[in-house]
Amino acid sequence: MNRIYILYHGSFGELVTGHLANSGFADRIVCLYDLKVASVSLDEPEKDMPEDLPLCECDLLLVLGILPKAGDLIPIIAAKTGAKSVLWPIADPNLIPEGKYSIEEELKKKGIYVEFPEPFCSLETSDNEEVKSFVESFGKPKFELRVNAKKKVIEEVKVIRDTPCGSASKVAAKLVGMSYENMKSLEEQVMQMHDNECVAYMGPERPIMQQAGRLLADAIKDAIPSNF
Repeated sequence: MNRIYILYHGSFGELVTGHLANSGFADRIVCLYDLKVASVSLDEPEKDMPEDLPLCECDLLLVLGILPKAGDLIPIIAAKTGAKSVLWPIADPNLIPEGKYSIEEELKKKGIYVEFPEPFCSLETSDNEEVKSFVESFGKPKFELRVNAKKKVIEEVKVIRDTPCGSASKVAAKLVGMSYENMKSLEEQVMQMHDNECVAYMGPERPIMQQAGRLLADAIKDAIPSNF
């Protein structure tokens, strides 16, 4: 079982952390820390490491919503905790780490795999074992639906893979009894329900929330039996 260390900050990190803990992953989370650091020295970033930061051994370091200038601490923390992989989803373009590419190179030099999924719920698989293990349970949403083909109504929904934030399971609970006779109408309703749950960035220049909603709507559409 992969040991997960979660570094988070803000509502996105709180939402994902809470959902993972309540969805059978609590025993995998070996450490949880709110990384509030706002800036780091470019020359000696290690000097800005919080004194109370626990250095628990882990396999996967999950980075959620930390401030952009705190990113240079991640290669140091990953190395000190023995992390094999770093999973660093982008839910808000304003929180993309400064020096993202140099951070990625630094991690690679240390032999640590890193992935920056955007949105988090776009993850479907990975060549990396730690990330792949995580994505077996959380990532790109996947459902199984039982329908009444005559009435064209959804009768039962099973979540095969939830989104990391839990939006898939929350929307799934509202689908029973809904009609799919008008697929466009169903998709619009699903997108609206998703937007009520999602905390990802929404904007025309980088529509992360809309992309996540589209992934969810497509997953539901794909789960409706083709012979309906």
